[in-house]
Amino acid sequence: MKKISVLLLATALLLGQSIIAQTSGEPSNATNERKSVYFESGINASLPVHIEMYRTHRLGIGINARVGKIVSRKVELGIRFDYDYRFIKKNTRILTAESTLAERASHNNFSLFCLKPNIQFNMNSHWFWGIETGIGYALSDEDPKIGLGFVSEYASDQQFGLCSGLYVGRYFVVNPKINKIGISMNLTQFLAQGHAENSLGFKLNYRFLN
Repeated sequence: MKKISVLLLATALLLGQSIIAQTSGEPSNATNERKSVYFESGINASLPVHIEMYRTHRLGIGINARVGKIVSRKVELGIRFDYDYRFIKKNTRILTAESTLAERASHNNFSLFCLKPNIQFNMNSHWFWGIETGIGYALSDEDPKIGLGFVSEYASDQQFGLCSGLYVGRYFVVNPKINKIGISMNLTQFLAQGHAENSLGFKLNYRFLN
C-alpha cells in the first residue's frame, strides 16, 4: 500500500512539473495575444435562399469590418459592421405605368446595412464558428423609404429589422506576427414582423493583431 502511495505521489509530482514546464515554456506574447483587441475587414458575397427574395434578386456583394476582443483561447467577443448591395435578377424588370411602388422596388437593387454584436468560438488555432445578432437597415434604389417593403410578408415599408448570422470558417496564418486571412461560410437573415429573408454566402477577411 505504501509503495502504491509513493508511486502515485511521484506520478503526481512529475505531472505537475510537466504542466508547469509547458506553461512557462509558452511564448512570452501568449498572454498578450489572449488579451489582444484586434481588427479584421474584408469582402462579402452571398445569394438569397428564401423563395420570396430569390424570385427577384440574386448576387449580393459588400464589405464588412469587425472589432474583436480575445477573452480566452476558445472565446472572442466582437462587433461587426456589414454592408451588402444586392442585385436584381436578370430579365425580371417587367413594369407598367400601373405598377405599385412595392412592385417597382421588387425589381430594383437595394442596400442593406447591419451592425451586429457577436461571440466567436475557436475550435482550435485555425477553425472557428460564431453567432451574431443586431440591427439592420435597408435602402431600395427605387425609393429609400420602402427598404425591404416589397417583400409581401412585410406588407409595408420595411427599413429596419433584426439582422442575425451564423458562420463557420478557417484562419490561415500569413506571417509570424499572427496576422491571418479568414474564410468563412455565413448564413444570415433579416427578420421583421415575424418573417425572415435568408441569404447564404462567404466572407474573406484579413485580421490585424496589435
